[in-house]
Amino acid sequence: MGSFKSAFIVLLVLTVVISVTVQIGEAARMLQEEKSLPVSDLQGPSDLQDSKLVVKFCQDGCWSLCFATTCGCVCPRPPKP
Repeated sequence: MGSFKSAFIVLLVLTVVISVTVQIGEAARMLQEEKSLPVSDLQGPSDLQDSKLVVKFCQDGCWSLCFATTCGCVCPRPPKP
């Protein structure tokens, strides 16, 4: 019984290590892709703002930033006094 419990713990740890390694690799790949984009692509979809397919859910002065199936609003920070 003790060897089964040890084998299960080793398998669980191995699964977690592989999962974390894959997530780190995906994050590094996405970061490289984002760094290779021109600055105009990072400033928001100015050419898509008049499109009927884009739903505007951000406040004025902000733009939406989407990854996979999740979107969020990116707003410039006001300068600190």
